[in-house]
Amino acid sequence: MPINRDSVAKLAKVSSATVSRVYNTPDKVSAELRAQVLDAAKKLGYLPNSAAATLRRKQTGTIAFVECIKKDRPYYWGRLNSFDWFFGRAIRGVQQVLGQTSWQLRFHTIQTVQELQVIASQCDGILAYDVDTEEEAAMFDQVQVPAVLAHHPLEGTADHYVVTDNFKGGVLQALYLKKKGCHKPLYITGYQDSVLPHAQRLEGFVSVYANTQILSTEIDNPRTIDALATNVRKLLDHQGFDSLACVNDLTLFSVLMRLPIKLPMVGYDASPLFYQFPRQVASIDIRSTDLYREAACLLMGLLSHDEKNNSVVQPRLSLLGYESPVDH
Repeated sequence: MPINRDSVAKLAKVSSATVSRVYNTPDKVSAELRAQVLDAAKKLGYLPNSAAATLRRKQTGTIAFVECIKKDRPYYWGRLNSFDWFFGRAIRGVQQVLGQTSWQLRFHTIQTVQELQVIASQCDGILAYDVDTEEEAAMFDQVQVPAVLAHHPLEGTADHYVVTDNFKGGVLQALYLKKKGCHKPLYITGYQDSVLPHAQRLEGFVSVYANTQILSTEIDNPRTIDALATNVRKLLDHQGFDSLACVNDLTLFSVLMRLPIKLPMVGYDASPLFYQFPRQVASIDIRSTDLYREAACLLMGLLSHDEKNNSVVQPRLSLLGYESPVDH
């Protein structure tokens, strides 16, 4: 018996159409049926014919993963090598969806709308990585293929998007310290005017601790870290702060490498840096794998003419160095 879609369907005890949906529009198939079909395909050694599927759809068979160059920005976390892990987690989420389909994924970096339009002419859909300004979002309004934006929310955008709730993340930071019995936290941040997520995180934190003292710094500049540590030491020694919160883990980790702080503390991003730290450290996990898995599912729905809703993936508190997140 030839190994094809029909033989997979027979072994999985489903229709051939269901096998086709598993590989082309997986969001339309239940997790149980997907597992059933993929298990049968694995046993038979079946791989979908991506070229044939493309011809049937009369499309390119390609999804573009597009990253915008952040030019003229005073601060962008994506330029820091210590955040490359985030990109990897995002790609893992996309792979979990597209890896079992006939779609091919190609990577692009753009700076202009003209570059984006060229890419759009060569693909069937676009996953946009870390669109975080209105100018960037406007470029995707000018292409003729479906595009899904991730992962920071933009006010008033009508695009298809999957985002994190940075305000909720700030609230979770504060609630963690509240449960530790803290009354006077010090909050370290930076670039609040130019980086919307930083402002949203602080707003969430202040909604719980209204009188929070804020220490601003150039958090991406290594030359400022020693000065920051000195300021933090003085504030902790003389102003009675009983806890520490930071806008991201990189800032918190930089301070902790210089100061023996034993107070409750919480960061943001759930960076793997802290898995080597000798103490339990709390952080906010924005669930980048889940974010980009949802974005890929949303795009698959759009390509199959299923107008699925935009979604917000809620962040959660994690205790770094421990396997299980703490749900709130």
